[in-house]
Amino acid sequence: MTDTTERPGDLPPLPPRPPQGDPRSARRPRDEPAAHAGLRLAGLIGVLLLVGITRPWMLLVIAALVLMIFLHELGHYLMAKRAGMKVTEFFLGFGPKLWSTRRGETEYGIKLIPAGAYVKIIGMHSLDEVAPEDEARTYRQKTFGQRFAVAVAGSTMHFLLALGLIFISLVAVGAPGGTINPTALERNWVVGSVVPGSGAEAAGIRAGDKVVSIGGKPVGTFNDMALIVLPLKGKRVPVVYERKGVKYTTMAALRPFSDELDVAQAEQQRAKISDPVARAKITPETNGCCFGVGQSAAPTKRLNALSGVVAAPREFVDIARLSFSGLGRFFSPSGISNFASQVASANKDKAASTQGRLSHGPVTPAGRAAQQSRGSNRIVSIVGIVQIGSSVSAAALLDLFVLVNISIGIINLAPLLPFDGGHVVVAIYEKVQEKRLRRRRYFTDMARLMPLTYAVVLLLGLLFVTSIYLDFANPLVSG
Repeated sequence: MTDTTERPGDLPPLPPRPPQGDPRSARRPRDEPAAHAGLRLAGLIGVLLLVGITRPWMLLVIAALVLMIFLHELGHYLMAKRAGMKVTEFFLGFGPKLWSTRRGETEYGIKLIPAGAYVKIIGMHSLDEVAPEDEARTYRQKTFGQRFAVAVAGSTMHFLLALGLIFISLVAVGAPGGTINPTALERNWVVGSVVPGSGAEAAGIRAGDKVVSIGGKPVGTFNDMALIVLPLKGKRVPVVYERKGVKYTTMAALRPFSDELDVAQAEQQRAKISDPVARAKITPETNGCCFGVGQSAAPTKRLNALSGVVAAPREFVDIARLSFSGLGRFFSPSGISNFASQVASANKDKAASTQGRLSHGPVTPAGRAAQQSRGSNRIVSIVGIVQIGSSVSAAALLDLFVLVNISIGIINLAPLLPFDGGHVVVAIYEKVQEKRLRRRRYFTDMARLMPLTYAVVLLLGLLFVTSIYLDFANPLVSG
């Protein structure tokens, strides 16, 4: 970077550009004829109408996702306009243009590939070619605070939307035990069913009870109970359970059996029950913990508005912490390796899982293992979100979009270009350099960052393709 003398009121000079220039600044090809774009738009509208007629709930999920993406870009757009930056494009989607209209200096429109959206602000960095008369309105010439605000505006919109959805879920809809925190939900379970002839039935356990401890060991999640009782097979142990706020102590016999005997026991018990709904609840999962209970969510609880205002930020922080931890595990070497193996064995895993969900038989051990591994360390594409959202209740859909918004908000703050967090890091670095060198403005040499940026884009493209493939080949939700 070359130093130059600045006169008062002058714009700080840009660093010299490399001879080849920014590959993204190459002249764009001419737009295709409007008739072609019109046909594509008509095709898109036709597909959406077909989805609306055949799967109206799915159309609602798609519309919600589009709204979420729109609000992200709207955040960037509004902050850029407020800072006096020139915004030339605001598009939903990528690829060939379907429809557009120009209002003032900005072109608004829709493109074919629904993989996101973008707002084009001129002069995002020193490699962008900008007309001299527009230089004062570039992103790069604005103050640190203005650039920082524009960069974080997208994630901020996701976080605000998540907070609003959490409040609605807790206050207007209600949640099991008054929380949507996944970790808390795992602990907010009660007995949903009791296997006939089991130790739990003999001990007087009923649906709606809460198992507090077994053999002196506290029970947290339903899976914790299974781990506690397995070493106690064949013994008679004290069991503490809670019913309507009152705790009781009883004795229960934990009979020993193998997976094979468990499958046979479940099948025999299913055959004795005429009610198909009750029969479907008798599986090795309810029988396999040697106690004989199935789980159910805690009763739904609605908070008042004041409690919701207090609880929503706390729930947001808890879910954000879980999302950050989950993303860290996924992008670790072992996480990426596990995801690659899921992609490679998608068809085989789906077949094993299907075998484990036979409508007229119990879940086999192999099928059980396949089901447990389906959502383990797996990133879900927009296809997977639509699949899941189209198969859940309205309350569960709200919670799903809370998680989606928080996760996307965190991902976008990753300190790498082309993520928004990459622009934040660049802005902070430039501010530090300005303080250190006592200069009015310092521009990062973006040419040095381009190889890393291209590598990140390549990785994102690979994850985009493989996650969509996995959601089609081995969906988390059975069709």
